[in-house]
Amino acid sequence: MLGQILVIGSLKGSRPLLASLTDRGIKTEEVPTGNEALMALALRPYSAVIMDWDLPFLSGVETVKQIRRMRPELPVIALVRDSDGKRHGDGQNELGMNYLTLTGDEKADLSGLLTCLRQTLPDELPVQPSPGRDPLWVHTNNKKMQKVLSMIDLIKDAPGSVLIQGENGTGKEVIAWLLHYSGRRQTTPFVAINCAAIPETLLESELFGHERGSFTGATEKRLGKFELAHKGTAFLDEIGDMPLNTQAKILRALETGEIERVGGHEKIPVDLRIVAATNQNLAEQIDKGRFRQDLYYRINTFTLSLPPLRERPEDLLPLAQHLLDSIMARKGGGPRKRLSRAAEELLLRHDWPGNVRELRNSIERAAVLTAGNVIGVEALPEEIRHTQGRAITQTDRPEQPTGTEAALRPIVPLEELERRAILEALSQLRNNATETARRLGISKATLYRKLKKYNITRQVFVWD
Repeated sequence: MLGQILVIGSLKGSRPLLASLTDRGIKTEEVPTGNEALMALALRPYSAVIMDWDLPFLSGVETVKQIRRMRPELPVIALVRDSDGKRHGDGQNELGMNYLTLTGDEKADLSGLLTCLRQTLPDELPVQPSPGRDPLWVHTNNKKMQKVLSMIDLIKDAPGSVLIQGENGTGKEVIAWLLHYSGRRQTTPFVAINCAAIPETLLESELFGHERGSFTGATEKRLGKFELAHKGTAFLDEIGDMPLNTQAKILRALETGEIERVGGHEKIPVDLRIVAATNQNLAEQIDKGRFRQDLYYRINTFTLSLPPLRERPEDLLPLAQHLLDSIMARKGGGPRKRLSRAAEELLLRHDWPGNVRELRNSIERAAVLTAGNVIGVEALPEEIRHTQGRAITQTDRPEQPTGTEAALRPIVPLEELERRAILEALSQLRNNATETARRLGISKATLYRKLKKYNITRQVFVWD
């Protein structure tokens, strides 16, 4: 079975090519630059690399040279677009790479890429490990969220289906990922389907796939999401919006463990775990005749109910600071920004109808509009500035120091000190990552992980 393939670059005009690989059950992970590819290769095993030849920052040639130092055996396929593609490839024979000149003919290009993969990949390849838990969700002081996390630890390897309930923006898909990657299925596919975003006429084809010629426009056979999720997890987001006739077909597939592609007659076995999510009250939907009661009982062996952000006041300010730190790290670091006391008061008073998604958007907006290190009230969205909201209780925020303690300078977290040390060393050593690792007293692999952790990926690094 093919392991995951790392795709480097924008691959403009080649999106159908990558989509066709996904349809064939080949998993890919995309990064925009050579530097970020090196970070990913230091952290995870990949089966092969497919790369744009024209890359920003670190050139295609330098990227391949660095890959060869790290993973000499890793197959690398470079995609070139001009008719003189062989000019690109001949000079790289010493790097042991393959190249494919794209013709613009989708079928021909896909056939050529699959041929390259068959020629370079062995039969058995490693799969991608777990991406780990997102600290944004695991680090919580809220009892309801702690109960959800405890429940995940109990049911992560249980065979039954899971129903995740919660308002829009509470993080239902994050919890589904966490459930999948915490258990034994972590090395298997996680396939998400937004039932509300796919037109009813296409939903059955998306879920079960279709045979060539089964309807107008079906020029090729296509694997469905259930088939792609075989042995793994199928995440049915907003299942409450699914049409009744599709509900019946899903119920039959879950009960029999088999599916049929649209236009086909072959019974295809599928072994998967269903994790469904909804922002609706399914019991009310059943009473209104909009949701099947038998499917409801089939998908909620276990139920996880996520509290809205307004019921997590003790998590609000830590979440806001975490989001702010993450946003600034993506922008390349710099002095740490923080919220003013007045801004914090407004965040605590707001009801957050959009939950964590609304908080993330508000913090990102405020970070962009604030030139200094302290985000004031004026940078917050208007609906937050003019909120009446609820009264703030003593338990909503940590106790504030008084007297001599209040006069002390703020304590900088260790992770922030570490990030600053890495940035300073890279600056002094002109982005020589190998020398930076040596001077900091850590291995190159450790430095790779820390660069990825702190999102220090936009510079052109030198790895000797």
